[in-house]
Parts: sequence; structure tokens; C-alpha cells
Amino acid sequence: MVPMNEYKIELERLRELYDEGLYSAAFYASKVSRVQLSSYETFQTIPFTHKSELRNTTVEDRTATAPGDVYGVFSSSGTTGDKTFYIYNNIDKRVHEDCVRTYLGELGVCTTDLGAVMAPVDTGVMAHTMMWEFTTMGAGYVNCPVPTSENILNVVSSLPVTVIATRPSIASSIASDSHARAVARASKVRMLAVGGGFLSNARRQLIEDAWDAPCYNMFGMSEVFGPMAAECLQKSRFHYRKDYLMIEVIDPVTLCPVPHGELGVAVYTTLWSKGFPLLRYWTDDMLRLVDEPCRCGSDLPRFEFCGRLDDCYTIKGRYVFPQDVEEILIPAGCWGAYQVERNPQGIKIVEEGELSDKDGVRRRLEELFETPVDIQTVPVGTLAYDGHARRFSDARR
Repeated sequence: MVPMNEYKIELERLRELYDEGLYSAAFYASKVSRVQLSSYETFQTIPFTHKSELRNTTVEDRTATAPGDVYGVFSSSGTTGDKTFYIYNNIDKRVHEDCVRTYLGELGVCTTDLGAVMAPVDTGVMAHTMMWEFTTMGAGYVNCPVPTSENILNVVSSLPVTVIATRPSIASSIASDSHARAVARASKVRMLAVGGGFLSNARRQLIEDAWDAPCYNMFGMSEVFGPMAAECLQKSRFHYRKDYLMIEVIDPVTLCPVPHGELGVAVYTTLWSKGFPLLRYWTDDMLRLVDEPCRCGSDLPRFEFCGRLDDCYTIKGRYVFPQDVEEILIPAGCWGAYQVERNPQGIKIVEEGELSDKDGVRRRLEELFETPVDIQTVPVGTLAYDGHARRFSDARR
């Protein structure tokens, strides 16, 4: 059970936002009009907000922001459906900058850095917020909107880039080429800050070996911004600002809050005068809140991100995520690209890279999936995968 006073401060802030008229836009009015935000129990009577609702409404339906306060209009990448457009106001920009200073300041990004933004051109929010991150810290940046291996190496060999902001899959895309690794290691890159996809320990090691530089995980989403949470120097789960973000963790079957520390779906509510507020926004992010203090000494709360509900398998009551597969495949010789299919015969995995102990890898995967596993190896570059789409599929449906 969630303690009665678990979200006391957050609810006080929500009442203030309600009184300020933040939820007067048509989309929110029906959700909160008859709800008294007196306790978490009454807050729970507000229905979840789903992505489909955002897609089926206009930006005007979802904002109380006056035209003169609009900072910009951006879109999601549309990886799981049509693009969705969002209004950001000037307060959003200030909150984003506050979060950036909290997270990137901890990592040591500063005015002497030159950042490289290596986000695909179709990821509007990701690319823009990465640029904002560097300018917030007083650093310069160069944009690489088509981050092929050739373009990545050209940027870091031609310019004194010290920090790279990109997706995990892009950062690791050079790892299979010895010449590319040599160029990356000879560059001035001293740090990588990756987001827009989960980062397994195995892929982090692959990235750090390729670049000879530490890699830190950032967490964001188009509906909020990036980074809305981030790792510290300890690389131990995500710190977040609970003065800006209320996180409920919900059982996807019962739709009730899970006991503190257990795995469930993240439901986000934003706690500032946002251009388009999020009110009990169901994300499909699977995470757990972390109680124990971080070794870095920060008093910011943390969560552990495990994967997404729409990109995992449920096997005898437990969840199996792509990062569980990566922890087996990558140390054995997979260069990071793979696809997993569940079919009537068991599991089929197609991966890029010669596995050092294919029989041993198969046994470990069969223990993970509790079913026969067939592994097919294909040449590097065969699997066209941008790191943001689903890795798991189910051919039984």
C-alpha cells in the first residue's frame, strides 16, 4: 500500500496549479472538474491519460498557455504511431535548464566543452533538448543529424568534441570496426551522455571500450523533455527532481499502485505550469522506485528503469526485457544489433557478431526464456535498427 502522506507535497502543488487555471484547457477540464485533490486516494480517481488521447486532440485542446508565452512547438518521433505535437512554454524552458544544471553539472559538463549532438533528424524533441543541454551549461555544440559511422568519425576527428549526446545504439555503432574504434579513441571525447533508449551494462561496456571514455545514461521523453532524470558519476540508476515530477508505479494488471520498491508501470504527473501538463500519464515505462541512498551523497530520489511494457515478454509471471538478452549476447561477441521473436517453437534470435560460445549462450538464453532458443548470426549491418523501436516481437499472435 502507498502511505497516506506519500504524495502530500506533490498534491499541495497540484492544488496550486489547479487554482492557477493550469487545467482549464478542454482536455483536462473533464478529468479534474469533480475531483478534490485532498488525498492520494481522491487523486487516484482521476483517470489515466494515454498517448492515444494526445494523438486524438490538438495542441490547443491540451494547453492553457497564452500565445505570447509559447517557446516552441515540437513533435515526438512517432516511432509507435503518428507524430504528436506539443507546446513548450517559457516556463518549460526554465525548468529544463534547472534540471540540466542539476544533472550535467554533476557530470562536469562546463563552458570549455564542445558537445556533439548525434540525434537522428526525425527526433525533434531529442535533438533540440540535447542542444539546449549544452547551451545551458555554457558549452558549444555541433549538430550531426545523420549520425552514420562515417559522419560520427568525421565530426570527432575534425573538431575538438569533448562530450557526445546521442542514443546508446548510435554510440555503439562504431564498436565492430577496429579503425573506427582507433579514431574514436584518438579523439578528444571524454564523456558520452546517452538517452532515447535503454542502456544495459553490457552495451555501456561496449561503448566505453570503443571510445575509451565513460558513458552516462540520461532519461527523457518527448512529453516532458530530456533529461527529466539522469545517472550521476556512480552510474547507479536515475536521479530525478520530485519537485517537478510525481511518479506513481502501477501494476499493469490490477491498475493499483504497487508496494514501494516493486516493479510496475510509471505514471507521470508534472508539477509546474507546463505548456501541456501531464496528469496521470500512463507511459508503459517499467520501473521501480529506489529507497537506499546513492553513494554520490545526493538526496535526490532515484528509480531503476527496466524496459517498456510493450517491448518485453511475460514468462510465468516474470518480465523479460531486451536488456536481459543484451547482458548475455554482447559479452559473447554480439556487436549490439539483434532481434528476438517468440513463435510456437520457442524463441528465435537474429544477431550480428560471431558468438564466442554459441552453445553456452544458447543454454543461458534458454534458462532466461524457459523454452528452446534458435540463434542465427548475420553479418554486421544486416539489421536495420535505430535503437528506438521494439526489439521483441511475437509471431504467435
